Amino acid sequence: APQSAIFDKEVHDEMLFIIIHQTYELWFKQILYELDSVLKSFEKNARVSEEQLYDAANRTGRICHILRVCVHQFDVLETMSAQGFSDFRDFLQPASGFQSKQFRVLENKLGMRAEQRIMHSGCPYYQHLGKEEEKQEVLQSETETGLMDFLGPWLEGLLDELCGGFDFAQYMKDAIENAAEHDKSAINQYPTLGRARRETKEAALTELEKKRTAHLKLFETEAHKELVNKGIRQLSFKATMACVFVQSFSKELSLQTPYRFLLNLIELDEQVARWRHRHSTLVLRMIGSKSGTGGSSGHAYLNAVMAKSRIFIDLCHSSHYLLPQHSMPPLPPAVRRRMQRYTPFGEEAGITSTPSTASLTSSSEFERFPTVPGLFMDHRH
Repeated sequence: APQSAIFDKEVHDEMLFIIIHQTYELWFKQILYELDSVLKSFEKNARVSEEQLYDAANRTGRICHILRVCVHQFDVLETMSAQGFSDFRDFLQPASGFQSKQFRVLENKLGMRAEQRIMHSGCPYYQHLGKEEEKQEVLQSETETGLMDFLGPWLEGLLDELCGGFDFAQYMKDAIENAAEHDKSAINQYPTLGRARRETKEAALTELEKKRTAHLKLFETEAHKELVNKGIRQLSFKATMACVFVQSFSKELSLQTPYRFLLNLIELDEQVARWRHRHSTLVLRMIGSKSGTGGSSGHAYLNAVMAKSRIFIDLCHSSHYLLPQHSMPPLPPAVRRRMQRYTPFGEEAGITSTPSTASLTSSSEFERFPTVPGLFMDHRH
């Protein structure tokens, strides 16, 4: 019931506020239901069957759709004016968004780490939950393995299954060197090729060398371990290589379901971030720099949480490792055969993997057409 009606005269807009929050809780319940089924597929070991992965991709896709609805619900809430909110806001205290047990459980099940949490009023986040049993449920979810924790071992197993003993990192290094050599040749032949600012040949070659060195370093195991030790990355080097492999050859039939699953995790993370952003901007719009009803610093606190709360950000970082398709040499036949075996249908059913466009570009073609962009050259020449 509207709190304003209990303590004073009922304020009309309070009902909208209540309905929106109750709707969020219903959606969070459905999201947790879908997420639990995905976690169950990963909990036994790193090997996930094709059927399980297909279901996981579908259900994470459904979660993304639900989160889009949750984000758009702020459009309805924003039909309320700041003055209308202030008419009943005082009746809400000390109630707060901090008291959504389901959202806290959702964060933990996705894989939010303790170091990503920001203290609120000097207390851990779970201290602001209304009931003791809710606190215990949230604390229990902290001890369980989150989706991000399952993701690493699964990706490592996927790389083993697809590549066997093939050194994919070395394959990428060789491709970088070949593409850089192509670009170097093109710069020497056409000093201003692809450069709107008409840089000199020496400056272009210096810049190319910097980019080549930086890109090669991404594929160094020790350099990656250093990023993990600093907390900049979570996924292991091997898991990262698996993600790069899947993105590089996403058109292959055998990789389309893993690719869709990874894309869904990226979007899921983005949609939660959008939900937090809309919440933060709504708070600024409704109460300015006032403290929140739960005692936080309001908009400033929500912005601080946004900056630290991304969970699957490593999947976005893996895009930094990618090469243009025309710079990717063909995969060894043994790897392509392993990819065929990984395909749920394969050639036995008359279905073959879609040829990677990388295999259409050979080194001889680079030699015949030195003006074709390589790894770093601007395509707008």
